[in-house]
Amino acid sequence: MPSAFARLWTAQSASDLGTYVSFVALPLVAVVELDASATELGLLVGAGTAPLAFAWPLFGVLADRVDRRRMMAVTYAGRALLYTWVPLAAATGVLTMTQLVVAYFLATLLKVGFDVAAPALLPALVNRNGLLAANSRLEATRSLAMAAGPALGGALAGVIRPSAVIALDAAAYLTAAVLVVTIRPPGPVAPHTRAPRAGVLREMRDGIAAVRHHPLLRPMATSSALLNAFYALRTPLVTLYVVRDLGMPPAALGAILAAAGPGALLGSLTAAKVGARLGFGRTIVGAALLAGAPVLLVPLVTGRGPVSLAALAGSALVVGFGVQVYNVTLVAGRQAITPDHLLGRVTATFRWAAWAATPFAAAASGPLSDTVGVRTAIGIVGAALLLPALRLMASGVHHAGQITRL
Repeated sequence: MPSAFARLWTAQSASDLGTYVSFVALPLVAVVELDASATELGLLVGAGTAPLAFAWPLFGVLADRVDRRRMMAVTYAGRALLYTWVPLAAATGVLTMTQLVVAYFLATLLKVGFDVAAPALLPALVNRNGLLAANSRLEATRSLAMAAGPALGGALAGVIRPSAVIALDAAAYLTAAVLVVTIRPPGPVAPHTRAPRAGVLREMRDGIAAVRHHPLLRPMATSSALLNAFYALRTPLVTLYVVRDLGMPPAALGAILAAAGPGALLGSLTAAKVGARLGFGRTIVGAALLAGAPVLLVPLVTGRGPVSLAALAGSALVVGFGVQVYNVTLVAGRQAITPDHLLGRVTATFRWAAWAATPFAAAASGPLSDTVGVRTAIGIVGAALLLPALRLMASGVHHAGQITRL
């Protein structure tokens, strides 16, 4: 394993764990230490996710103009400073809800910048044939952090003040910043462009056009948008169905949702081997099917006993596996296809497409279930989750073996 990639992997692992710890700890700061109302808590969560709706294209342009390693270091250091301020302000009694909202907003804004720069940097650290394996390792540790971080954050917040838990996140980001700064990649980490730079809006349009006109990138982006939107629609429906319609206890719901974690970890660890055996096209189409088809099983479960619990947990496990194989394969393929000077903008375009519709889809779950019932709504969403794989097959992506650059 190249030393440069090892440092990146370690940095991302530390920051992923910190991020998922704060996912639990930050709202607890608002509720426990600031006595936030439901409205204030909603404002905190809304502000914290707002940059996901608009910030991607601008950071895509930036990642194609500057040293991506330094861009990552700045995003880490910035989040470390923000999450150092929160416990300091809380300890001195000056922390306010407004400060917490601003800190969360800025931290998410910086995370968007990181989420564009990091995948764009990776091809400079490993060769093209190693991209699938490298992404598998990154996603495996992310899956572990996703499973361990919330539990760790909740446990620590029961022992020490939630704001003190945020300080651990700050330490993780600072460690990651130091590791990224010390990366010595074998190739250039700043993009090289032959033509003079155009304006920011023109460069944004170039990134979108690169995706729109490519025979593989376009259906992959569309598939990701469909997958995320219908998952956002599915999640509240499944919660309602399990707890209200089936009458299962909250602990059972937690077990069902947690089952996706081991599936995701297994997908991360096996994606490279599956891709090597089946080829790029068949792997991503098959993974898209596994990510959606098991949802059709959910409305067929009508009891609340162990067999029903096992069926629902098994469905979640297979979905987690499919989603992770899909993600690893898609990111590696996108990195291999895209030339260096467009990597930031193409990554940003994909992220934007994947996340833009999710808030609206989640909001639509209520009207849909009120109209047709929760069980029928889940069946409709399960059928709709077959569309990403069908979109890929209709475009001929399943025939792709070796992937070539733009």
